[in-house]
Amino acid sequence: MGGMKKILATAAVALIPLATATEEAMNQALNDWKQQVTEYESAIQNAPNEEIRASITAPDGRDVAPRIWQAINGKTGTRKSGKHRIPTYEFEKAWALPAIVWILEHPQAFTAAFTDEEQALLTYFGNALVESIINVHYTHPGVGAACPALSATSSVREYELLQKIYLRNQNKDARACAALGMSLMLNNPMVSSIEGSEAMARSKRLYYLKQSILLSSKDTRFGNTPITEVAMDQAYFLRHLSVGCVAPRLSLTDTQGMTAEFPAANKLNLLVFWSPADSASTAMVRDIDKIRNQYPGIEIFPVMPHAEQEIQQKALQELGIAQSYTDDAEGKAGRTYRIGQLPTAILVSRQSKILYAGYPDMKLQAALDRATASEKGTSPRVFIKESNDEPLIQPGSTPTPKSSDEVPELREMPEF
Repeated sequence: MGGMKKILATAAVALIPLATATEEAMNQALNDWKQQVTEYESAIQNAPNEEIRASITAPDGRDVAPRIWQAINGKTGTRKSGKHRIPTYEFEKAWALPAIVWILEHPQAFTAAFTDEEQALLTYFGNALVESIINVHYTHPGVGAACPALSATSSVREYELLQKIYLRNQNKDARACAALGMSLMLNNPMVSSIEGSEAMARSKRLYYLKQSILLSSKDTRFGNTPITEVAMDQAYFLRHLSVGCVAPRLSLTDTQGMTAEFPAANKLNLLVFWSPADSASTAMVRDIDKIRNQYPGIEIFPVMPHAEQEIQQKALQELGIAQSYTDDAEGKAGRTYRIGQLPTAILVSRQSKILYAGYPDMKLQAALDRATASEKGTSPRVFIKESNDEPLIQPGSTPTPKSSDEVPELREMPEF
């Protein structure tokens, strides 16, 4: 408790902005960011060739993040919380919501605005920003813009916040975004477990999905995408890609021109979407032989994004990976399985039903153990459930990958 008091005291003194926090300063910083994005998109669109297009660097927000934060972090006083009084800040005012949304969407830029010595303050203020939505901004008509970032977590706190927005906000678009966010979050077992049974969680996913469509207008957006597109994508996921669904079939071609059909009949199948440019992906694919040894009889299909064959073969050679399938030029395999992050693993039973879909962490290993134990008539290994009560923004956090489906914070990949 003494450490937290010291942090709050430091926050009250050291982080008083150099200039008065104002709505005008916030809007100027946000407008500068929009201008950077517009110029980047224009440069990409007008680039004469792929080489020049690849050389254009996207803005990362690190230059505007300190200004946005300075505009809203002014201390306004204190309020009573239990037996203590805690500081209050400008970001608790209604006008500051656009800055909060920007920070939630750009956690890496926000993190960079703090020095190494201020990392404890980063965690404190990251939580305080979310608490400001819980206590103040949940009724704001524009809070729907925060729902995509809130739903891209595995935290029960954020799920309950979306529920609060859905139940108490008077704006239909905000309620629609909150409903879709809850539907997405219920795909995560760490969140869906609070709803009781899997059947209840699935029922609520469908209910909130329907509500997001009914409440939204034609102009409602969930992040950068029309909410109806995200909802339809989610409906496809529920119908075709949920655990228990029959896995969509794929015809795959490897870098040598050999073809294969997924899923292989009467076998346990593991489909892995990966990229040579992603270290977690390459670690997974390098372990394929270990996985085969640990789970005899499994058929594994690594699939990487489409690229020129010569480029792909060179990448595999440099990584020491013997073989991989590749998606076609239209990205059919990735679109069929709605891949939003890499790596993604799809585990399919001998009966061609999906057993697991998501990041290849310990939950995948548990699913593999259950599947093989069921075939052998033995009991699977038991894994300890991980805590999900983590701050939305914390030291060293990275941007959430863009996806139409829920993308939880990545846990440690198992060592096969």
